[in-house]
Amino acid sequence: MSHKFTFITCMGALLSGCAMFTPATESRYVSADGQLQIRGELVDSTSVKIFVNENKVIDEHVSLIHGDGAFAGNYQGKRVSADCSTSGGRKLHGTTCMVAVGGERVRLSL
Repeated sequence: MSHKFTFITCMGALLSGCAMFTPATESRYVSADGQLQIRGELVDSTSVKIFVNENKVIDEHVSLIHGDGAFAGNYQGKRVSADCSTSGGRKLHGTTCMVAVGGERVRLSL
């Protein structure tokens, strides 16, 4: 009896630990002239980070309930906006952000 209990307890701890550490996903965009690089990351299914030319301009969280959010930042005097939404089931690359920097608009799948 105690071996079963120990085994079940260890498996439960292992499975709950795996669920807590979701890998980060990212998506990149480079403009045609190579002057603008936009990168997005999603960490732990809620933390959205947007980088412009490797400068972090947005570091926010999508809603835990709806998986969406609208965020703003600034890069060298240019407004940066990101409108994010998450498809049902929180699958890998299920969060999409429409990012606008100056005149560039790009869709990132995170």
